[in-house]
Amino acid sequence: MRNQLVSRCFVAMSLVAAFMFFGCSDDSSPVVTDDETGALSSSDDSVVESSSSSKKVSSSSAEEKSSSSSKKTKKSSSSTVEDDEMDSSSSLEKSSSSELVIVVPDQSDFTITASELDSRVAGDEVRFKGKFMLNLLGDSTVVDSSLNIYFTSISYMVGDVNSMAIANVAVNSNTILFPTQNSIDLNSMNSAYVSVNMLDPGFTECGTYSLIITVTATSGDMVFQRTEIIPFERDAAEYCRTEDTTSQQPVKAEIPMTSCQVELSTNVNPGVDLAYCVAVPAAGAATADIIFEKAGDVTNPELSAKSGSGLLFSPITNGDLPPYTDDYEVDIWPEDMNADRSPATAYVSDFKFKTIDAERLTNMIQNFNQIYVAKTPTYNAETGEGFYAFAITDATEGIDGDYTFKVKIYKVP
Repeated sequence: MRNQLVSRCFVAMSLVAAFMFFGCSDDSSPVVTDDETGALSSSDDSVVESSSSSKKVSSSSAEEKSSSSSKKTKKSSSSTVEDDEMDSSSSLEKSSSSELVIVVPDQSDFTITASELDSRVAGDEVRFKGKFMLNLLGDSTVVDSSLNIYFTSISYMVGDVNSMAIANVAVNSNTILFPTQNSIDLNSMNSAYVSVNMLDPGFTECGTYSLIITVTATSGDMVFQRTEIIPFERDAAEYCRTEDTTSQQPVKAEIPMTSCQVELSTNVNPGVDLAYCVAVPAAGAATADIIFEKAGDVTNPELSAKSGSGLLFSPITNGDLPPYTDDYEVDIWPEDMNADRSPATAYVSDFKFKTIDAERLTNMIQNFNQIYVAKTPTYNAETGEGFYAFAITDATEGIDGDYTFKVKIYKVP
């Protein structure tokens, strides 16, 4: 009996030792596979069960690792675009840490704008008006030159609208200094100053033509273009006359005008004598040819004009009358457009009007670029006597709505 008890205690101790050896092995030991043969006796059933449990745990852990690796592989395969974008972003961040990265607006943020496109006849030339600007979309300001965005070229063609073809006509333009500017003014001598000569041999007939303008700009890595068309008329009566029409339509002599300038103010010297081109003080302004008065209110001051000697007024309406292109205004003076005529000055015919019948002019500050005409009661349409043209320039608002300004006056000598 004692020997059996000793034998049973020995077996129990052996089982505890085996369980501790197989069940508590460290993680760095190799995973036991089913193919491997365990050196266990058939009498150690509990040891086998413990070993089998350890095998299952290890196998399960291996399967989870394999499954996790597979899932990562699938995820990487299905998100190639996202990874590329992340790589690109990461690359940009890396480059920004080692060198300066200049961000240039793409085509969705940047545009070439065109405005004030027009044409006018000046002697035998057609001169063109219009502005091209570089702008960020949603921003009225010009693109900052630090963004490295600028115009690189401008090109012209004359299109014959009658035959839908390109006419072999030369376009005159100033040499523009590229690539240093972010605006182009077709009418400025400091910019493009574009014109076409009506006597160019490339004109084979009269009628409607068009100036086709293409401007090109760059943002450093992309190029943008804009094309605009400005129509103009080659007058048949002037350039395609026959002997019969010439004899039937005698050319009327032009009446030249001279210009002068006078400084006025609404509170000190509000009147002007047109014939002598002098200011009239407030004390004697009641009978002046034109009397300028402040109007509106303190928050919205204005300027108006009336006559103390019976003059009548009208804004010029060149754009509503033939040839519809001599639309002069402040800083676009007729004498500048008539530089090729003799004499190079303004003429009565430059200031077109429908009727001169207004006794008062209003909103002259709001219409700051308007040129006006006036006639005296003794106006003579044949000689131009008693006919005047004038415009407000350099108006400065003073105290209590008063204005100080200059008046440019045209008159027949």
